[in-house]
Amino acid sequence: MKALFSKVSMALLVTGAFASCTKSVSTPADPRALSQEEKNLVVSAGFNGNWAEKTTDGNYLIEGDILLTPDQLREMTGTSPAHEMIVANEEHYRTTNVVSTPATGVRVITVRLGSGFPAYYSTGLDQALARYNSYGLKIQFQRVTSGGNIVITGANLGTTSTGGCILGQAAGFPSASGNPSPGFTLSTSSCATSYLNTANKADEVIAHELGHCIGFRHTDYMNRSSCGQNANEGSAGVGAIWIPGTPTTVTGTYNSWMMACTNGSPAFSSADGVALQYVY
Repeated sequence: MKALFSKVSMALLVTGAFASCTKSVSTPADPRALSQEEKNLVVSAGFNGNWAEKTTDGNYLIEGDILLTPDQLREMTGTSPAHEMIVANEEHYRTTNVVSTPATGVRVITVRLGSGFPAYYSTGLDQALARYNSYGLKIQFQRVTSGGNIVITGANLGTTSTGGCILGQAAGFPSASGNPSPGFTLSTSSCATSYLNTANKADEVIAHELGHCIGFRHTDYMNRSSCGQNANEGSAGVGAIWIPGTPTTVTGTYNSWMMACTNGSPAFSSADGVALQYVY
């Protein structure tokens, strides 16, 4: 989640770009830029090749907050898109694979918060898990102090190539075997921690990344309207299946926990509840 954009920071970036042009006839290549071959791989996997960048460890940042390895992208390339149901521009969407649940009872998904986070992150995690669990779903989240199906780690994630501050980054989506993504990273960069400064803000970002881990796509994946953009993230080999009962006409200010850019609220909307209860 969620690239947090600031008019001030964008203005500084534009100013810097003009200044650099006056000092040099050439600019260094962006190490995050994809080669044409890499763009082709991203596009073949079903994502928007213009909304992806390479990370320093050789992986790919997709949609601003999904981190995929080259092998994961290659695996998605062979996935048939025939099962996708793309109905309108902005709705609630899930991936093809979701977390498997038992015929009776619930599946418990354990979550562990790594070390080094401020105490209010722990509070934020408790709040996020309690909100999910309040819906009486077929999955229930439980905190653990060791192991964990989903592990939350911290790292400096920096910014996207367009200058957005990355707050969190999920390690993919549920597997074909029905397990959740193994975890996600919360950014420790100065721009991220300036936003993630309360339990409610930590709750907001944690809940969003947990949503990816259990199979939810961005609500505005078709155009990223919450970020003030018009960039289709692509349905991808992981699928973008509309969830019945959720709105088909929403705006960039629409309140959903899975909008691509943050709105400052940790609350689930009524339609979010419909989406959660339909899938789980």
